[in-house]
Amino acid sequence: RPMSERRLDHKALNEILLMESSMVVMKLASPGSGLKTLLNESELESSLIPLILEVLYKACSCKINRENLQHMLGEVKDARFLKITLPVYAMNLSQDVTEEMSMQKILDSIKHIVALLLQLISVFPSSCVVEVSLVVTLMQSAINFLLSTGVTVPEEAENSLKNLHSIIQHLQEKKREGTLRSDNYTYITGTQEELNIENFRMMPIFPTYEDIHSTQKPFMRPNIINTKYADTDTYLDTHFRLLREDFIRPLRDGISQLKFEEKRDIRKRKFDDIRIYFNTHIIAPLCTRDGILYRVTFEVKMLKSVQWESSKRLLYGALVCLSKDNFETMLFATVANRNVKELQVGIVTLNFTEESRLMLADVKAIDSFLMIETSAYFEAYRHVLEGLKEIANNELPLQRYIVHCETDVSTPQYMMGGQGYSLEPLMKIKLPTRSASPFFQLNPSRTPLNFNVLNFESWPSKVDLKLDDSQLRAIQMALTKELVIIQGPPGTGKTFVGLKIMKTLLANSHIWQPAVKCPILVVCYTNHALDQFLEGIHKFLPSGLVRLGGRSNSEVMKEFSLSNLRRSMIRRNLPGYLRAMYAELSQTRELTEKKIQEQAARLEGSLKGVLHEDILKKYIAPHNLIPLLLNFPPQESKDYYISGKKSNKIMLEWLGIAVLSQVSTQTVANRGRKKAKASELGAEEVPLFEEEAEDSLIKVAEEAELLQAERMMDDDDDVQKQIKNALLRVAKAEKEILAFVPDAPEEDEEEDQGEWEISSDMKKKLQKLVKQELQKTDYMDEEAAKQITDLWNLDFQQRWQLYRLWRFKYLTNIRHQILSYENEYQMVVNRLAELRNQEDLTLLKAAHVIGVTTTGAAKYRKVLQDIRAKIVIVEEAAEVLEAHVVTTLSSACEHLILIGDHQQLRPSATVYELARNFNLEISLFERLVRNDIQYVRLDYQHRMRPEIAELLTPHIYDKLENHESVLLYDNIQGVTSNLYFVEHEELEENIEEGRSHQNIHEAAFVKSLCYYFICQGYNPSQITVLTTYTGQLHCLRRIMPRSQFEGVRVCVVDKYQGEENDIIIISLVRSNPQGTVGFLQIPNRVCVALSRARKGLFCIGNMQMLSRVPLWSRIVHTLQNNNRIGKALMLRCQNHPKNVCFASKAEDFKRVPEGGCLERCEYRLDCGHVCTKLCHPYDPMHKKFSCEKPCQKILCQDEHKCPKLCYEPCGSCQVIVTKVIPKCGHTQQVPCSVSPEEFSCQIPCPKVLSCGHKCVRGCGNVCTKKCPEREVVDLKCGHRCKTLCYVKQEAESKGKEMMCYVNCETELECGHICSGTCSKCSEGNPHIPCANQCRHRLLCSHQCSELCSRDCSYCPLHCKNKCPHGACTRMCSEPCVPCMQPCMLGCKHSKCKKLCFEPCDRDPCNEFCKKVLRCSHACIGLCGEVCPTKCRVCNVEEVEEIFFGTEAHPNARFIQLQDCQHIFEVTGFDSWMKAEESDDVIKLKLCPKCSTPVRNSRRYSSIIKQTLADIEKVKRKIADRWASQLSEWLSENSTISCHFPLTSKRLETSLEKEDLCMHEVALIRDKVTNFSKLAEIKSQLKQMSLVSEKSLDSEIKICNMMLERAKNQEDISYPCKRISNLALLAEAYAISQECDVLAACCSDDEFDDRFRLRKKLSLGIQQLQSSTQMSEEETGEFRYFLDRLKRKRFPGFQFPCLNETQHSLLSSGIVKEGQWYKCSNGHICSILECNNGTKEACPECKVII
Repeated sequence: RPMSERRLDHKALNEILLMESSMVVMKLASPGSGLKTLLNESELESSLIPLILEVLYKACSCKINRENLQHMLGEVKDARFLKITLPVYAMNLSQDVTEEMSMQKILDSIKHIVALLLQLISVFPSSCVVEVSLVVTLMQSAINFLLSTGVTVPEEAENSLKNLHSIIQHLQEKKREGTLRSDNYTYITGTQEELNIENFRMMPIFPTYEDIHSTQKPFMRPNIINTKYADTDTYLDTHFRLLREDFIRPLRDGISQLKFEEKRDIRKRKFDDIRIYFNTHIIAPLCTRDGILYRVTFEVKMLKSVQWESSKRLLYGALVCLSKDNFETMLFATVANRNVKELQVGIVTLNFTEESRLMLADVKAIDSFLMIETSAYFEAYRHVLEGLKEIANNELPLQRYIVHCETDVSTPQYMMGGQGYSLEPLMKIKLPTRSASPFFQLNPSRTPLNFNVLNFESWPSKVDLKLDDSQLRAIQMALTKELVIIQGPPGTGKTFVGLKIMKTLLANSHIWQPAVKCPILVVCYTNHALDQFLEGIHKFLPSGLVRLGGRSNSEVMKEFSLSNLRRSMIRRNLPGYLRAMYAELSQTRELTEKKIQEQAARLEGSLKGVLHEDILKKYIAPHNLIPLLLNFPPQESKDYYISGKKSNKIMLEWLGIAVLSQVSTQTVANRGRKKAKASELGAEEVPLFEEEAEDSLIKVAEEAELLQAERMMDDDDDVQKQIKNALLRVAKAEKEILAFVPDAPEEDEEEDQGEWEISSDMKKKLQKLVKQELQKTDYMDEEAAKQITDLWNLDFQQRWQLYRLWRFKYLTNIRHQILSYENEYQMVVNRLAELRNQEDLTLLKAAHVIGVTTTGAAKYRKVLQDIRAKIVIVEEAAEVLEAHVVTTLSSACEHLILIGDHQQLRPSATVYELARNFNLEISLFERLVRNDIQYVRLDYQHRMRPEIAELLTPHIYDKLENHESVLLYDNIQGVTSNLYFVEHEELEENIEEGRSHQNIHEAAFVKSLCYYFICQGYNPSQITVLTTYTGQLHCLRRIMPRSQFEGVRVCVVDKYQGEENDIIIISLVRSNPQGTVGFLQIPNRVCVALSRARKGLFCIGNMQMLSRVPLWSRIVHTLQNNNRIGKALMLRCQNHPKNVCFASKAEDFKRVPEGGCLERCEYRLDCGHVCTKLCHPYDPMHKKFSCEKPCQKILCQDEHKCPKLCYEPCGSCQVIVTKVIPKCGHTQQVPCSVSPEEFSCQIPCPKVLSCGHKCVRGCGNVCTKKCPEREVVDLKCGHRCKTLCYVKQEAESKGKEMMCYVNCETELECGHICSGTCSKCSEGNPHIPCANQCRHRLLCSHQCSELCSRDCSYCPLHCKNKCPHGACTRMCSEPCVPCMQPCMLGCKHSKCKKLCFEPCDRDPCNEFCKKVLRCSHACIGLCGEVCPTKCRVCNVEEVEEIFFGTEAHPNARFIQLQDCQHIFEVTGFDSWMKAEESDDVIKLKLCPKCSTPVRNSRRYSSIIKQTLADIEKVKRKIADRWASQLSEWLSENSTISCHFPLTSKRLETSLEKEDLCMHEVALIRDKVTNFSKLAEIKSQLKQMSLVSEKSLDSEIKICNMMLERAKNQEDISYPCKRISNLALLAEAYAISQECDVLAACCSDDEFDDRFRLRKKLSLGIQQLQSSTQMSEEETGEFRYFLDRLKRKRFPGFQFPCLNETQHSLLSSGIVKEGQWYKCSNGHICSILECNNGTKEACPECKVII
């Protein structure tokens, strides 16, 4: 119910005044407070107004409750009180000095009014500026009157009023400009303490939840541009808040719009501030030199229209935000790599912030995010903001000028009176050099110009120095002032002057660096400007340069890039401790990186297709896994293992997509073959994607491409290499783990089309269905999965849900493994980065000049701060944000030189409102100029011809003189004016993507005009086409083919500052009925556009519309006065000057098709013909003209004419004639010029080969050497095979047996069928190890997960033991912790009094259960037990199924097992459970129906607990026995202690620990095994060559370190594989040496055969050396090749480290079920201990077992 409004009168207001300020705010902001009614009263008592002001003043003094204060001020803003009452009151203040209204009360009222107005203008700058201005104006007159009467206004009120005046002045100016349109910010009108604002040094750099979701408006103060700052802290605070808000604002506004639109379809909505990407998934990590990056996928369905090459989407460094819960939690990242091919398929690489990266631990592999992007280049913001926070108030250099704007600029501190300075470099073209220094040191005694540089009268004249007046003044200031500002209008030689200054400073380095060496720092805005400036320096400083920044396009400067210098730097020059640290950290990084990369490849690959069942078997419940395999269709089961390769049909058959498996198998195989071929060339040469056809259109400078180039550093290529390698690893992982890939390449599918059993359309639909199922994220509940007893009875959807559950477990496991390594990797990378920074610091300090872009300066800020450069030169300073310049300066800076032009382009900000209303776009350069700090402007331009310069002076520059050189330019050929503006009124078009514009009429005209100038003989590189919009840039690109316009530069105006060309053609684009000109009204951009041309400037646009802008109006007036503007451009023929025409549109150029006129050329050519073209001014001597008339020359004696065109070489006669071939007598059709003796007869050869088959070649060719006919051969083994005839002949000639590829199919000892081939398993060769799963039941009742050919090991699964208090959290191989809680088993008849882990002291209750089931029938169970889920009435067939024989008795009671849910009659099952094991074996009782171990049963808990207790004792015995066996082995074998003594001691110590678990001993066993292999390899090194020894020794060290650090089985798996490959490599080296010995003494007949073997051996060694390039299958094939080679060539050769049998250190059989017994006396022993002659007896009491 709404509250009744209270009336505010004197009494109520006085009561409010007694409250605290915070309560005043809450009172006035509450519903029904009466404030709104009071403020809107038309007639207020005069005595009430001061009271209202006092109440509002007290509310405004509140430092908390800002939201409610803002609400209250909103009521004041809209009320009559502010608009009428307060102005009238302020106007009458001076007249109210009465007895009632004392002077003090008037002063109080002024104070209250000023405070209120400050709050109002701060919170509502746009809404209140008019009303507040009026009140201030009226109040000022009252204050002036009071001052005239001698009244003193308090200083506090006077300062507040001054502050208020300055804010109003600023806001009024922005209001006039039309940019002040909203109340988005709260202006800071006081100190931080007064307003209770967070100190900027405590504010986070990254956006917070409050930044995005808070409704409170951010506090902001504008950049002060016309006066000084109060202090340094205010200065830094201002720029920090502005810069931080510049990248946060788009994010905040975008998310606000998203949340507002959440109920609508945001896919169809366009957002101004952000770009949205749907269904984003974080796929896999990527290890780089800079840390962990992540590959992320996003949906591209809605982005098909995006032109990624030119789009500014997802540029390098762009900030993105990911959220899966409507932005309640957010992950922030920046784009780390932009690859157009990847973006087109929805893949981007991100670098998450440190905080977000830690949050990834909670992210599931299937989580789907919404990703939004802002265009801000966050990396630059980040480093600059960090720099602003770190600058101490007393450490900001030159703050006299930067902060306090003092106009009296001092001499640099290092000048020391100016003595000893020389200007000789200004008078020399090139500096002389000396061997002692890269740049010369002048000797003052030898130099006549050794003078006081501060005395300008003693300087040489400008003529001697070859400078003009302004250039001389600029150099004088640059050398004598500590803050230098040089403005250089277009073409005035800013770079020229800068180089003169640099040259002089370097030559006088003994003055500014007398003791400690420090380089000069040069900062430029763009890569182009930096290259240009450094190239100029390089002409007089050949060495000592270092370039930091984006990738250089200059071949000269690439040599001096930091990355190149870093590569050439010799690390041995570093201190020993740094080298040691680098070695250790590099090795650690490599090891951790290998672990992450392997798992990441599996993680990414697993999402692309259906996983093999053997990959998922670990996550499939055992009771489901066996039926899955056993129920596989029998006709397919025999093919499960063929030739050692796993069949992929089991999982596909179960999922109902087995029909797709043929193509999938072929696809994966083809991928493998392609990868293998690529690996031979090296990973670096494998293209990431297939190259597309070369584009036929002209290359343009894409704005996105230019931005990318500026942002990317020259050492960022590491990411690209890592992505290439990652894709190779993913392809390899796909081959190993996937049974089917739905995105199969079309060519692969077509190859197997004949084998399909379904139609092509059905195949595509099925593939699409599979892809949809793989992309789904839902999966079956774990509990539901446990209830499944028959996998083959599930429907299609249930099967896929269950598959996704298994996949989810698999992905979760991999993700956890990766996360465990990520933190370690990131820590190592961070330490290496600091070490690299230390190296860079050493390298940079040795330089003389460091050049850096502003982006590079931000990235390398910390290193540059440590360099402490005294002299800093900033080129293009007017284009750089002030904060970027300030953070580049160190506290040691004594000399700052700013070169630029604030009347050209300004710094660019992301948020327009901040740029205009808060002056963020004002550079330090411009701000200092505005504050009357001394600067020099260069007055003489050396670029533009005078008529072009007239467009700038006086419209933009009040003074700009022409140098005499610009008066000598030639006129532009083909036109009557060197400067012309073509008018039109054709309308523009809007472009949706990018919010740009294009004008097709202008684009067509510009294209035609450009081609016309090329036809005049101008080189395309002399012409530049400029446009004001990116949309027009792309429009021009589409219509300008490369064949005609190659070399023409096409660019947007903003990216062409600082550059020039002979001819500039400008397309202004804008032409619309609304008269909107966009940024063409900004003088800075107009200045850049009109000042790029040297000789000719031609522009097309709607000049009538543009004339509404004052600047354009003045320019158009100048053009009209000189007849340089009109509807059409006059064209004049060079060859026929009387012929002219006018061009107003593209079609008009058809009258000058060749650039001349429509008259015929008719020039007589050297061939006698005449030129057939129309008049053309290019190629006047026709050197390049090709005559296309028919050739008249006779080629041969038969008078055959040349059939070619005149310009083509005739060549020999090719007319076909009949000739007889003398060699064979056949008649053939032969070219006239070919002799019959030289012609090869093409009639089939009639000869018969030695094998009896006919020759397949032509009569004139050499007969067939290798007969291609196929023959059936009877093999020695009795099988038959079909082979090529020549293969059979070669085998017979060499006495070799042919290989038989028939399956072996011999039954192995384990009972499985051998998967090898006849040849592999014959002639005494061992069978291929069985690849089936073991399936033996272990001690814990789980099935062994090892392969059948391997020894059984400890159980790696989680323990399944549990009690009512909880489940065991340990692994099966670890001892269970006994539950010490009181036993909870019992019923109302009896209760157990023991502890939970002890056998119960109560007998099972046999009373009937009295409970009623849900079906309303009586329970058939017993008291104290879990009620069976079956009913005797409802489930009569299941309940009374005969098993023990007593089930049908009417009083039979039943018990349901909790492990498998089977039901049994109690008396029969009691006998089953209590029956003694006939063989005294220790094992859990099994369900008699399904053999599931009985672990959970209340009735039989005592039996179960006793068995589990026995199993725990067995676990301890196994661990002790294994430890003893290992200790004994180590003591008896000295291989490890000989080569790794410290390691051997550590292993022995670890075995002496008490309470070792089985998996801990197994880990030590694996270490011992692998260390023994390493020791054996090491012992063989002395017998090998030096190269082999070094290669193997370094690898042994790496493997040694990996083994030492291994903490679990996952850690040791990789080094095990690596050591196995290393042993194979060592054996290959040894065999290679044997081959070399044999090759030296072999006969010529044997040489070819040995050469082939040697080549294959060398290839295998190369692949083994690069461990990422050889798969397990390839390794196995190479091992088989070595075995055959040894048997055939080196029968006595032995290499011990490959003998796996000697490395079986533990008695693995004792972990199986049935290996441990318990005698009648309770002793526990194994089968090995019990063997006593003919009978097995207990070793302790000798009782027969």
